Amino acid sequence: MTEREYEILQLIMLNPMISQNEIADLLGISRSGVAAHIFNLTKKGYIEGRGYIIKDSDFISVIGGINIDIQGISNDPLIKNNSNPGTISYFLGGAGRNISLGLTKLEVANYFISVHGDDLNGEKFIQDSQKHGMNIQYVKQLPGERTSTYLYIDSPDGSRTVGIDDMKIYEHINPEFLREKIEIINSSRLCIIDTNLSKEAIDWLYTNCKVPIFVKTVSENKNYKLLSNLNAINTLVTTPAELNGIISELTEEDLSLIDSAKYLVSNGVENIIVFCPKNGLYFENATESYHLKSDKVTPVNNNGASASLCSAIIWAILKKMTWKDALKYAFSSAVLSIESQYSINEELSPQSLEQKKVSLFK
Repeated sequence: MTEREYEILQLIMLNPMISQNEIADLLGISRSGVAAHIFNLTKKGYIEGRGYIIKDSDFISVIGGINIDIQGISNDPLIKNNSNPGTISYFLGGAGRNISLGLTKLEVANYFISVHGDDLNGEKFIQDSQKHGMNIQYVKQLPGERTSTYLYIDSPDGSRTVGIDDMKIYEHINPEFLREKIEIINSSRLCIIDTNLSKEAIDWLYTNCKVPIFVKTVSENKNYKLLSNLNAINTLVTTPAELNGIISELTEEDLSLIDSAKYLVSNGVENIIVFCPKNGLYFENATESYHLKSDKVTPVNNNGASASLCSAIIWAILKKMTWKDALKYAFSSAVLSIESQYSINEELSPQSLEQKKVSLFK
């Protein structure tokens, strides 16, 4: 690919419906020159069809949420029914968005499938995606809708006290919406979803998605959506609290974390990863189990760690690593997130991931 072809491909990835005249104006070249470059990109197999469908030999489908995260951290232990001095910060987040960004930083081609509103927060998402080179050609802007917002309050030690989400917009990620994307989903190596999706959407994907499905849970009160077909889940990434919520829906037994993971594996989930910053990472499948933990962590922000972990797991799987090695990179990616003020560490890359893994597991 020539440098000019690369520039044109980047513009198409950001806006697959961009016209040749618009590309010409942005790059200061003739429309006929743009047409020639697009012809060459098509001939070389980088794009195909109408709407400039980008082709990748190994790509991932990510279906999930885009949020504006509003984080409040108190300076001292919280006092109920009282004003608590602290810090309020605004971040772009959402499990799906964070996973897609993490994959992009790890140089894994991926298509992010989601929706956002035509408000200021939606524009912030578009601008941030362009800044980071994310492929958002399958993200739909919905007129008259508000972009999803997540408001939460953390104690000084980083533990989540309460959170409120305004995520009604995800009702638009329904079977009709997904049906339009199923060809690209089933052309990917695997599809990762988060539980911001409705039960109807998840059940539809269980039936119609033909590639391995990875699931990232997002909150205890949304886990019931997963239970209709555990056999459809290749890999489940969750937290101890969310795992406990899943188990309570399935059995009245009081199970430990380890027994809970074994229970899900015996009932159809192929692989399960349970992570929390305090207790580390626990992995279980039918033949292997691992527990990773490190004291070499300086927590700054717990939000986004599991999403960063998901990105690194997929990166490692594509590199055909063993689970033992893949989990070390996944844990390292989560730590990089925890040590950053952002959901996905701005410095995340294959190089920084390797360095963190060496420092944690030498």
